[in-house]
Amino acid sequence: MSRTTMFFSLLAAALLLGALAPAHAGVYRWVDKHGLVHYSDQWRPGAVRVGTIAATSAAPSGATPSVGAEDHAADRLIRHAADERAVRAQEAKLRAKRCTQAQAVYHRLIFARRLFTTGAHGQRHYLSDAAATAARVKARATMNHWCGSPSGD
Repeated sequence: MSRTTMFFSLLAAALLLGALAPAHAGVYRWVDKHGLVHYSDQWRPGAVRVGTIAATSAAPSGATPSVGAEDHAADRLIRHAADERAVRAQEAKLRAKRCTQAQAVYHRLIFARRLFTTGAHGQRHYLSDAAATAARVKARATMNHWCGSPSGD
């Protein structure tokens, strides 16, 4: 056997073994500027590696146990994503509730003739014009925080 034939035979064997070895890709998680969580096999700034998924397309047929492990890892990622969606939905409901409450307080302060606080024995202490304006400004800021700032501001 000549050296050239032996070289090409070894090269072909190495390429075949390389093709049969399972490839592993990292799974990265990051949160964008809108608070949405993303997963990818590509790293980007701010991404955290959360796992590894092995590619099984070139794996030999005897690699069934690793496929089960990959399925388990994929199931965990899917459950994690579903949990995050549920948390975001719950946060959205809470934000909507607080927005409604803040709007009610703001409208009550805007349409009230005179603002007052109630003392320990039920007596009223009327606010000065400056204090009433400050209370309205604070209520508007709270409303903008929970409901989002109107487009005109």
